[in-house]
Amino acid sequence: MKTKLTICLWILSVLLFACKEKPVIDDPILDEKISLTPISLELKVGEMGMIDAGSARNVVWSSSDDSVASVYAGVVEAHAIGRAIITAKSGEQSATCVVYVKSIVGTTLRITPLRVSLEVGETYQMKSYNTYAMPETWISSNTDAVTVSDQGLVTAVAPGVSVITVKTEAEEVTAIVSVNHHWGDYHLVWSDEFDGTELDRNTWNIEQGGGGWGNNELQYYTDRSENLRVENGYLVIEARKETYQNREYTSARLQSRGKKEFLYGKVEARIKFPGGGGTWPAFWMMGNKGGWPSCGEIDIQEHVGNMTKRASFALHSPKRHGGSCWSKTTWFDYDLAEDFHIYGVEWCKEEENGKDVIRFMVDNVIYAECWGQAIDGNDAWPWTKPHYIIFNCAIGGNMGGRVDDSIFEQQRLMLVDWVRVYQREEAL
Repeated sequence: MKTKLTICLWILSVLLFACKEKPVIDDPILDEKISLTPISLELKVGEMGMIDAGSARNVVWSSSDDSVASVYAGVVEAHAIGRAIITAKSGEQSATCVVYVKSIVGTTLRITPLRVSLEVGETYQMKSYNTYAMPETWISSNTDAVTVSDQGLVTAVAPGVSVITVKTEAEEVTAIVSVNHHWGDYHLVWSDEFDGTELDRNTWNIEQGGGGWGNNELQYYTDRSENLRVENGYLVIEARKETYQNREYTSARLQSRGKKEFLYGKVEARIKFPGGGGTWPAFWMMGNKGGWPSCGEIDIQEHVGNMTKRASFALHSPKRHGGSCWSKTTWFDYDLAEDFHIYGVEWCKEEENGKDVIRFMVDNVIYAECWGQAIDGNDAWPWTKPHYIIFNCAIGGNMGGRVDDSIFEQQRLMLVDWVRVYQREEAL
């Protein structure tokens, strides 16, 4: 009887505990605000991206269009070109991120035309093709030359070049608008006729040293009169076979850095090259900003004594330099080393459609030219800064080649009669 009473009391206590009302515990997740980073995401087809929901817990993710972009635990995978809205939900709170999926530039946004040439005062209506009809922003990189309205109407203000950019949240594309220059005639701005008996040290710096000069050259450059002098109306650079500073040859090199530097114009020199196997005389220019090749190099003429009927022109830039530089050669039916010739370069700013051009000449005849856009950036076209002039005569090296020592039985002289620089002003 006692046992039955005990069991009944135990059952009654269980029932009373089960019937007791449990307290309600608030779930903080239900009231926690959720925010996403980023709120818009741009991906290319096949790419993956991450959306961060911050401190929110128990997040449920979904995409408005899984065929464009799917999502799992905040990781978005782009499948096809288009637009999808990624929603993250935590309790009763939610937040969204817009995902734009594109392929190459121009998939969701295009601009036309890609290049426009105008006269000062003219206007032109650029057109955009905007797949998603998203808000657009129009920008001109050079408002001194070209302005652009919010609707893409460009106005030519002054001669020059501008990059016109139209962009949306999905992507941006660009076009080039140039305002034409009208140049006047060339006029002489500086020259050295090498009259007298001394080198003008207000114009020229003499470089000295051996070590190959980056081209495995064999000579040692000195400042001695045996190698460098002004006489009989000529700048004389003499290459000699002699032991000097552990080198077997001597020569000279001079340049005008910090003294005479020029940006654009026509640069010419009347030169007689020495000829002979292994000689490598040159008339060239280097930029005054940065190291090589970012400074830019213009080889107006490099004469190889092993190939005396060949004229060689070259441009060195960060994008193309050394063995891969832009270069052209011209063969003549006579030996260039037998007489004086005028070697020159014409370096023109925004000559046509906003593009610069560098032309190479022998005796005032153009034999090669290279066009480029200054706004392409320094890697492709660094010739937008002042350059200084260099004369030198190397022996051997990468381009000079095999040296025939018998040539030094006679003097090996590089003679410069004069060097002149011409420039032109904007025509009114």
